[in-house]
Amino acid sequence: MCATTITPAELDVRTLMQELSDRWDDADGEGYGALFAPGATYVQFNGTLLRGRQEIADLHSLMFRTMLYGTRLITHEIESVHVLREDVVVVVATGAALYPWQPAVVPKRLSRQTLTLVRRDGRWLVETFHNGRIKPFPTSGPLFAVGARAVRMRVDRTRRAA
Repeated sequence: MCATTITPAELDVRTLMQELSDRWDDADGEGYGALFAPGATYVQFNGTLLRGRQEIADLHSLMFRTMLYGTRLITHEIESVHVLREDVVVVVATGAALYPWQPAVVPKRLSRQTLTLVRRDGRWLVETFHNGRIKPFPTSGPLFAVGARAVRMRVDRTRRAA
């Protein structure tokens, strides 16, 4: 049997990810926002940029009362933890917001997040958060071939006209 060693940074990451989920699950926008640094940036899955802890808290408070009402935040997998310094960690994870009628994460709702965590006064906070839906880009097949030909034709035409 092979033992896996979990570093203190990874344990801290897992703890913070669980806190994010707990605050989300409690529909606690203020508490969720409190886990972010005062000047944090937050890019939502649709590209919307939120600036600062309060804006993050305010929008999540609204969303928990409306479009995200009743959802749970699921961390599907922590894919990597990069310790840049003892007080800065970059995390890549997958997850999704699950509605009560969804028994499990469905592929079309799965997102990948990149978080930069900073330790301030002995506490880890999220400094940056970027969330993007996972939609694999096709690299083969008939639609890919047609699309690639169309792009090549348009680029070549533009270059000839220049």
